[in-house]
Amino acid sequence: MKRKLLLVIVSLFVIEGWAQSTLRLGINFPMLNPETTNIPTYMNLVNESKTQIARQLTFGDVIWKNVEPTNNSWNFVFSDSVFMDYSNLDYIANLYCMSMKDTLGYQVPWKACTDAENPACRWIAARDSNDTKQYLDTIVKRYGNVIKYWEIGNEVENHTYPASFPLAQFVQFFRYNYRWIKSSDANAKVVIPSFIGTYGVPLQSKYDWLRNFFNLGGGSYIDIIAYHDYNSWWTLPLHIDSIISIRNSFGFQAKPIWLTESSVSSNNTTPITPPYSSIDEQAADVWRRSCLAWSKGIDLHIWHSLWSSAPPSEWQEFGIIDNHGKKKKSFHSYKLLSEKIIEFTSANLISSGIISDDNENGGNGVWVVKFVVNGHNKWVMWSPDNLTYSLTPNVNTKYRIQHVVPASLSANGETAFFTKDSVEILSGGTKVFNLTSLPILVEEDISYNIEEQMLSTFFEISPNPANDYIEIKNHSSESMKINILDMSGKIIHFDVLQAKEIKKISSKEWMDGLYLYEINNKTYSGKIILQH
Repeated sequence: MKRKLLLVIVSLFVIEGWAQSTLRLGINFPMLNPETTNIPTYMNLVNESKTQIARQLTFGDVIWKNVEPTNNSWNFVFSDSVFMDYSNLDYIANLYCMSMKDTLGYQVPWKACTDAENPACRWIAARDSNDTKQYLDTIVKRYGNVIKYWEIGNEVENHTYPASFPLAQFVQFFRYNYRWIKSSDANAKVVIPSFIGTYGVPLQSKYDWLRNFFNLGGGSYIDIIAYHDYNSWWTLPLHIDSIISIRNSFGFQAKPIWLTESSVSSNNTTPITPPYSSIDEQAADVWRRSCLAWSKGIDLHIWHSLWSSAPPSEWQEFGIIDNHGKKKKSFHSYKLLSEKIIEFTSANLISSGIISDDNENGGNGVWVVKFVVNGHNKWVMWSPDNLTYSLTPNVNTKYRIQHVVPASLSANGETAFFTKDSVEILSGGTKVFNLTSLPILVEEDISYNIEEQMLSTFFEISPNPANDYIEIKNHSSESMKINILDMSGKIIHFDVLQAKEIKKISSKEWMDGLYLYEINNKTYSGKIILQH
């Protein structure tokens, strides 16, 4: 009866956690282009990855020139095929433009020009407000039931953007957009165009765009701060601290920060990925980047990307699907991360190695992020220089250990084989974990602990570890039979305790080591350590 009750408790815990889902993990570029494959293939992979939110839908997004290339000539074929047909996901819709190479920028598509020196080649309120408001009203009302997050462009602070405009004018542009979006959907959230200033430490010049945006009043017209970071994983804590510092200095503590693009390639020959990149290290970075971001205060981490670009693109193989459509180790690591961690209620960096802003040198030491997930304690651990980390539980505990990078994949990439193990540690004992650069997930078996706690109301064996004697307390109202066995399975002591009886058993003549006990013909069992 006690075991059945235990299962009910655990089931209720898990169901309640999923009911209170919070956005933690997303995927960028879920689709590459329509020539590569079709929308159902892309989106089925997105769903299989167990991501929560998708960003930058490329040809399926609501970028102005995609959906209204000429005045009042609307084309919703691709966007409907994504947002209407796959409404189970959350989305960040990309308005206006997607990248610095998009020469239309924030201009009205059918009025756009590309002369960077011409002040007319940008958005002008008196000329363009009516067309812009109509675009926003149409899009937000059409997709507002599915899309709640609207990003005003992308990486706008890059000064090579030919169709941008001075920051003061951009803040006014934001003011218009914020009000128009909210007038169509009061619950919509406006996301700052994710900026790329992640290369300095606190309050240095690389963050000037964000500080200037706030100084000019732009913070009043955004709900969410977002940025990108493609540097080595050990640099992330510095960058996150810098952005949080800027946000807080302007009094915007309530605004969440999203890391909307961050990843490495599985191919270290591309110049925009860190030198350590490889198939295994990419899968490891899915966990390292996400766990560090969450532990430092980032609400949502979005991996770039799902489907990889092919060589010779400098963005080759950043995806968790390779450029031929085959799942990589990182795909399975990403899915595991979603299954195991994203329902966390707390995330804390309890051990860190060398945090550096040097993209080639850093990271050595022991890194441990502790999560509480639906009442379970979980630890993600790694060490590039192969150090150790120890856990010492204060109750008898079982740890389940899983390497988060698959040991191997099936030939077609569909099946991943993860290395798993488990160990039982008695109260006060210590488990030493031998770490590598590839993280392991250590899960405290809550059912094991709950069972131990429930058994303590039924009977107790103490002290444990023991020396000259063992005391057994029968707390129940019924008699109890107990066997004590050595590790060969030989019974070295048998006893019967009456209801509420306490009995001491001499263990002076027993050798030091591990012993087993069985209660009532193996109904319950456990371990005793003897140390004279």
